[in-house]
Amino acid sequence: NSRILLVEPEWVGLNTEANIWLDVAVFEQVYNLVQKAPGKELNTLLAEKLEYAVQLYQGPLLEGWYEDWCLSERERLQNMYLAMLDKLMSYCEPRHDYEMSISYGLRIMCYDRCRERTHQRLMRLYYLLGDRAEALRQYERCAAALNEELGVKPSKSTFALYKQIQADQLDEPLLAMALKETDPALYAVTPSMLEVLGDLTHLQETLTNLQNQVEQNIQQIELALNVTGSSPLPRKALS
Repeated sequence: NSRILLVEPEWVGLNTEANIWLDVAVFEQVYNLVQKAPGKELNTLLAEKLEYAVQLYQGPLLEGWYEDWCLSERERLQNMYLAMLDKLMSYCEPRHDYEMSISYGLRIMCYDRCRERTHQRLMRLYYLLGDRAEALRQYERCAAALNEELGVKPSKSTFALYKQIQADQLDEPLLAMALKETDPALYAVTPSMLEVLGDLTHLQETLTNLQNQVEQNIQQIELALNVTGSSPLPRKALS
């Protein structure tokens, strides 16, 4: 059957038996091939296939059409595209190809500004690349996107990562490993670690504010005692 289109009264479709090349079919084939493989474990051949597949994606399917079938298919293909870009980020990072990993992350941002996990990865990648200022700016972009589109603030783990980068203390021992090892699990900052750090940082700020308030109250009381001529009580060291 040489007909490319199959036409019926209620639908029009491609003839799958015709001799045609379909970009979506290739795109889906590669996705299914790597779907269950962690990005860091991809070999060179699979990574090349993945790169070829993401180049096929030229934008949202039939942009401007709002039929139900089109919306669901558009979202499905876009989610596949973002998942493949995420795998390519994971493939590049342990191989120290930080710039390429960043380029994939920025492509994700073009379609999903609120993908907080990708913001975190970009922050870390910029830092590993030696661009701490851009890592901090990435946090600001994350905060702005979440506020504008969802009305929320970055998570504790994202804020904790920001504070680490701001202090130039992004898990020094783990960072050293990142420059030598090829397994990202050896230096990955886990969400639980970042959440604990965020809680401790908040507690530290609270204690500092409380200590400052206590000092001010003591000074006011001592001043009042001096004015009245009373002897101030001995002070205990604050710790």
